[in-house]
Amino acid sequence: MPSFEVLLPLGAVGLYLFDSTLLLYSNELLFARRSGRWSFATSSSLLLAGRRVCFLNPFMPALPQFRVRWSEADSRQEHESREELDAFLAALEPLRYVVIALWVLLLALPVELLLLGTGIELVVLMAAFYVVILAAVGYIYIRRRELHVSGKSFLALSFDCLACAPFAINLVRKLALRRPLAGNPIDFARRTFDPATFSALIHAVSQRVSDEQQREYGQTPRWAELEAYRKELIAMAAGNRSQD
Repeated sequence: MPSFEVLLPLGAVGLYLFDSTLLLYSNELLFARRSGRWSFATSSSLLLAGRRVCFLNPFMPALPQFRVRWSEADSRQEHESREELDAFLAALEPLRYVVIALWVLLLALPVELLLLGTGIELVVLMAAFYVVILAAVGYIYIRRRELHVSGKSFLALSFDCLACAPFAINLVRKLALRRPLAGNPIDFARRTFDPATFSALIHAVSQRVSDEQQREYGQTPRWAELEAYRKELIAMAAGNRSQD
């Protein structure tokens, strides 16, 4: 039977990794913003309960990531307000430092147990973890309007973080994932992604559309709809290359 000094950090890290795993539908992917530049991430081919498993980078807990659906292709939808998005990201910025602090404290846990054991130092470390969490929860409550957090969502987030402290490391991700990007995500990417990243996105989505077509039995109306969308993506990619 492993000792407490082994089980505690393994359990804490395991809970953090578990909370860093998403289940995405086949028409979902993630948009991320880092250092002023946008990128995207797709889910893996691993299926669980009819959805694809997406493993978030455990070394980048402070990266805001937004869940989008490439099938929302209606260009008539209202575009994402740049001002509102910038306000949200600005309100999120202090929390990025908070989650990095929590991540460092999590990494310090096995070191502390190995070098100092389960004495007063462990109590201080755990107390520091919860002090940072409480500060984060208080900040979210103060900036709940800019962060698009309702009263019910705030209570759920607070319970999540206080009941299972490692989950608090994903606060930035949780807040960003709860905020959908308005309008057509492909159009949003065309306006905000750099050309190379946008081309890679079109290729990835086109591949996913082809995968969806293979699930259809023959040329059904759904297959035809997907084919029209795939051709639209190809045309969009060609137009993007011609502008370079």
